[in-house]
Amino acid sequence: MSEPTNTCPRCGARFTCGMQAGEPACWCAAYPAAFAVPEAGAVPVDAGCYCPRCLAELIEERRARLAPAEHPPVASR
Repeated sequence: MSEPTNTCPRCGARFTCGMQAGEPACWCAAYPAAFAVPEAGAVPVDAGCYCPRCLAELIEERRARLAPAEHPPVASR
């Protein structure tokens, strides 16, 4: 595995971004597209990516917010 290239802005964990490490792909490509990906070089290396744990948590939080309610309110008549 490559040396850590990034620090997660959410939790401070060090991790490796495949793109920053020069790998053909990054681990984050396996996750569903939940956030816009900035252009290369548009964001400072230490501010642009979340670590695997935080990204998974943020995606799940977003899914929960966007999911339809299990029991939608009944319309009054």
